[in-house]
Amino acid sequence: MKKLNIVLTFLFFCISASAQESDIGYRTTDVGAEFLNYKDGNFFGLHLGFNAKLHHSFHTSLGYYAAGDETPENYYNKSKGGLGLNLGYRYYVKPRPDGFFIGVKANLFTNKVMLNTQTPEGPYTSSILIPALQTGYMFLINDMFFITPSIEAGMKTNLQQKINTDKNKSVFLAGISCGFKI
Repeated sequence: MKKLNIVLTFLFFCISASAQESDIGYRTTDVGAEFLNYKDGNFFGLHLGFNAKLHHSFHTSLGYYAAGDETPENYYNKSKGGLGLNLGYRYYVKPRPDGFFIGVKANLFTNKVMLNTQTPEGPYTSSILIPALQTGYMFLINDMFFITPSIEAGMKTNLQQKINTDKNKSVFLAGISCGFKI
């Protein structure tokens, strides 16, 4: 009988502990639009966020990168823009996915360019990679709509071997995303 009481007490504590955990936070998926700006261009894209129940979120964006400077030093932008892709992770201070967060993010922007040499070379596909640290604040309206301003600081590298002017430059990005939680 004593063993039965111990087992029942243990089961009671396990069930009550799991019930309390389920009341904190909630899993959501964020769907919306994202805009990023930095000195060499702008990014406009579709934002998707996959939020865990407690603290964690993974997000991605796919869209268009509009090259800002039409006449850089050693090359010129042939297509004035191209595909943009972002992938990141956020840790929210609150248990649920809203409020202040910190995270990491990788931005990849592509663009067709021609090299400025004595005989113009190209076109080459410029692939700008910007791994960055990110911070921001998600404003949640009626537990359904969100507006998220954020800032990022990272290192810009061009993955195209022929374009060496974009190697290891520090950059600052400012952005905003908005949409709804489903």
